[in-house]
Amino acid sequence: MIISLTKQGQLAVAREDLTGLVESLRELPKGHRTALIALGYRRLGFWIDWQAEKGGVPLFVVDTADTSSTCPRCGARLVEVGYRRLRCPSCGLEADRDTIAILNIEGRALSQMGGALTSPTAPQVTDVSPNRWGEPVNRPKGTLAL
Repeated sequence: MIISLTKQGQLAVAREDLTGLVESLRELPKGHRTALIALGYRRLGFWIDWQAEKGGVPLFVVDTADTSSTCPRCGARLVEVGYRRLRCPSCGLEADRDTIAILNIEGRALSQMGGALTSPTAPQVTDVSPNRWGEPVNRPKGTLAL
């Protein structure tokens, strides 16, 4: 479903590079090892890569370093302000650590793309009416807009 929605929207998939994750878990204290859980994430990564390649969807695999501890706005080191909540001491951004990670992953993928927000082949939004309610701009006289 991820790849199908991505293909329909002419988007790309970005994910963290999980290479070496299991090996790094072996260095943790015995009580902190979660290798079995990590194997599920790694398998999911392999599956997404395979489906993206099969479906012709662009895939960007980014470095995991500091994705959930660096401010996506200014690059400063974040400080913990509550359970899973982080705040930037420089610009004031405050969010859940997963949201921070997603923004950083997206930013790194965009920089791999050359900084473009959309692909050059994406349809441009030039024929959209400026009417924010979605009503026809030149509707026939005598009709009511609902």
